[in-house]
Amino acid sequence: MGLNIKVVGAGPAGLYFAYLMKKSFPDYRVRVVEQNPADATYGFGVVFSGRALSFLGQGDAAVIERLKANMESWSDQHITHKGQRVVIDGNSFSAIARLTMLKELQAICREAGVELSFGQRVEPDGLEADCDVLVAADGANSALRDRYADEFGTQTVELKNYFAWYGVETPYDAHTLTFIGNEGGTYCGHHYRYTPRMSTMVAEVDAKTWSTSGMADMSDEERKMHFEQTFRDTLNGKPLISNRSMWRRWRLVKNGNWRHKNIVLIGDAQRTAHPSIGSGTRLAMEDAIVLWRAFTDKGTDVEAAFGQYESERRPVRDKLNAAAEKSIAWYEDIAEKMALSPYELALDYMLRTGLMTPDRLARESPRFMAKLAEEGTIPADTHG
Repeated sequence: MGLNIKVVGAGPAGLYFAYLMKKSFPDYRVRVVEQNPADATYGFGVVFSGRALSFLGQGDAAVIERLKANMESWSDQHITHKGQRVVIDGNSFSAIARLTMLKELQAICREAGVELSFGQRVEPDGLEADCDVLVAADGANSALRDRYADEFGTQTVELKNYFAWYGVETPYDAHTLTFIGNEGGTYCGHHYRYTPRMSTMVAEVDAKTWSTSGMADMSDEERKMHFEQTFRDTLNGKPLISNRSMWRRWRLVKNGNWRHKNIVLIGDAQRTAHPSIGSGTRLAMEDAIVLWRAFTDKGTDVEAAFGQYESERRPVRDKLNAAAEKSIAWYEDIAEKMALSPYELALDYMLRTGLMTPDRLARESPRFMAKLAEEGTIPADTHG
């Protein structure tokens, strides 16, 4: 007899998992319940590295190719500091409008026979009673996870820096980090195009800038205008576009346990991801693949499938989490980095987590390393 699976949350991870399960097990009942309308999304573009797309294709390569048909792609990363652009080669990235991605994933779910329910707020009490497997894919503010916070060992840490997500009608050439320092403080913009005309702009400031610039006492609209003025050249004079774009601190959520009763956590419900070490969407969809693969191995043995999912995925997430903490610290200390030259800052950024080594950088980004050598910035322990 097949399993009865309910997924709470129709983000990319919840939809991808539901599709993979229904495609692999047509006799299973697979439902997705989402509190928002089907055409609602609170964001702009989603970016993936080439490596990430390759991994996501291990779930269903045809689906990823279908998504790639709607993506913008580029092969370099740019870092702009003191008005100078530094080009880092060897990076493959693609981005897609979040709403476009959701609509495509909704479509493949319907084609596979997944039951989709939108505009339906679920009460977490007793939600696990009418299914064999309950997947909490309802994001960082997961009501389902919070209902059992003690059982999951949920921990929440508020980080120091403040940020907001915007869109802008300026198509950037590549995934770009722009750093600006002035009398008000230190500002960072993470920006990349996701359609031929539109880009995401993630605005970030450190805690000191939040206070000294006066942003702490501003409204969100005033903060948007302040960032527009600071980044007017980067934005090509275009206004930032809001979509529930609230300024807040980065918030880190993690859980000591990933499963309780017949409930399992994936994506941001399980562990939030700082965007500087990779798209949270990518990490959530990778969770979905590993959980699906566990069910293909263990069949209807839910506890065994949960165990395989966590044992396989936790070491990967732990490694990324450790890298994320180093990356977060780098951004929180950005004011101290502003005295570096553009190429020194770019190198420091690339090596910040320890996942990238000088030797690997030499292999993957030879043109960047050649420019470092010209600038006299090449690391002493780099060979080749």
